[in-house]
Amino acid sequence: MRNGKLLCAALAALMLWSAGGFAAEPAGEPAYPAIGEKGLTLGESSIAYPALEEGAAEEELRERINDRILEDGGIRDYVTRISQLISGGKLEVSWQGTTMGPVFSFAVSAEGAVSTPRRTHVWTGGNIDLRDGHEVTEEEIFRDPAEARGAMENWLEEELAPELSAHLASSALAPAPELFRMTERGIILMYPAEQLSTLSDRAGDVLVPWSVLADQLNLDEGGILSAMGVPALISPGEAGAEALRAAAAGGSLPGIPAKLGDGMQELTDRWHLLTDPDVYAMGRLFAPEGAPFQGVQLTTDYLTESWENSRVDGIRVNLGGVCGLNIGSTRAGEWRELLGEPDYSITLDEEQAEAWRTAPGVRDYYETGGHRLQLQADGEGILAGIQLSE
Repeated sequence: MRNGKLLCAALAALMLWSAGGFAAEPAGEPAYPAIGEKGLTLGESSIAYPALEEGAAEEELRERINDRILEDGGIRDYVTRISQLISGGKLEVSWQGTTMGPVFSFAVSAEGAVSTPRRTHVWTGGNIDLRDGHEVTEEEIFRDPAEARGAMENWLEEELAPELSAHLASSALAPAPELFRMTERGIILMYPAEQLSTLSDRAGDVLVPWSVLADQLNLDEGGILSAMGVPALISPGEAGAEALRAAAAGGSLPGIPAKLGDGMQELTDRWHLLTDPDVYAMGRLFAPEGAPFQGVQLTTDYLTESWENSRVDGIRVNLGGVCGLNIGSTRAGEWRELLGEPDYSITLDEEQAEAWRTAPGVRDYYETGGHRLQLQADGEGILAGIQLSE
């Protein structure tokens, strides 16, 4: 009976507590409902999850979308669970999400005593069309879902597995899981812990860049990916260049959940570290764990051995693409045509490249919003890395 009363109270609280929304659509784009946050805390356990706020859409559509979020995220089950843990045990539920055009794509992370006293980690989530509340399907995304899944699994095993194997407790990247979400950098696959888990005992997630799937995607005009702006994320173009400049001016790179000036301690507390920090010519390099940081390093100072007060002063991308500029395929002439001639360039020889933990080649610098966007070409003139710094 006591648990029943707690559950009723929890369900009521679930609908009452809310916090601020997320980024609005770019100027000139249709206005889609803004995503906010709701949640509750009982004892040592807490739940936070995405939700449309009052007035964000017509009532019937808002309820449909919020019900879909609750269902896809398993939120009702987690509310029931934390009401059972009030006398002992802990469960922490948080979320990550991206709105791209009319699609809201999200993941819910549940860590702790999810279903038994034994600590574990579980992903849930979904992809919702904000225009009508329906769940976006693989048939809308891919020309042939079975063929696309095969292409993903080949890439995972041939390209990603050798790189990630040392950082995983269990590492069966194939078969690809059915659960996924989408970001500006690509499709994130979310695995059950028994198939893929990290050294920090969290269920694994991996990023498959949009460029890897270019031949498999349904990019027809009027399709869901076209409405999401995915064509501009696959190959160099004016729209992507404009988006890159705007993001860099604001101190971030699309699809990476860190900004210049963020506290490193807070980031490592939330995301954990894939490897121990490394040292380079100007400070330290951090590689956070998880798909959003796959192929990404964050740089800080190296004033002391600890980093409680260190701030992110640089964001490096060494894998995949950013706004249509793809590492390993985009040529220097292509980005210079779109971004203009750099404000200045430097050449790194092998010794300098080693000190900077990068490859020899030419680095172009673009000043934007008080920040420096750096695009580096290797010896063949191909994009080898993208960096944003203060």
